[in-house]
Amino acid sequence: MENFLNKLSVVLTTLWVGSLWSMLMVTSVLFHKIPSAYIAGAIAEDMFAYINYFGIITALFLIFIGFKKNGIKILKKSYFWIIFMMLVVIMINYFGINPFLEALKIEALSKEVMESVFSERYRTWHGIASAAYLFECFLGIMLVLRVRLI
Repeated sequence: MENFLNKLSVVLTTLWVGSLWSMLMVTSVLFHKIPSAYIAGAIAEDMFAYINYFGIITALFLIFIGFKKNGIKILKKSYFWIIFMMLVVIMINYFGINPFLEALKIEALSKEVMESVFSERYRTWHGIASAAYLFECFLGIMLVLRVRLI
C-alpha cells in the first residue's frame, strides 16, 4: 500500500505541475484566438479555479502522505516546505487577489475593466498575481525533482 501511495504521489504531483505550466500556454492561446478579452478571461478564470482546487487537494494529500511516512520529521524536509509554499501561493492568489480583481471588474460596470478608471489598479494586481503564479510554477519544478523523497 505504501508503494502505491508513493507512486500516486509522483503521478499527482506531475499532473499538478504539468497543468500549472500548460495553463501558461493555454492562456496565451485564449487571449490571441478569442476576440473578446472578457470572454477569454472568464474561460481562463474557470480553468485556473479547477487547477487551484486540484492543487489544494494534491498538496494536502502530499503533506498527509509525508506526515504518515516521516512524522514530525517532515518539517525538516525541503519538499514539505516547497509544497507548503505552493499551497500558500494558491491561497493568496485564489482567495485573496482573485476576489479583489473580481471586485474591480464589477466596479467597472458595463465597460471592460481595462477601459475603466480601474485599469491601472487592475493591471498592478494582475501583475502581482501573475508573478506569484510563475513563482508557483518554478516551485513545482523543484517539487517534481524531490517528490520521490516522500
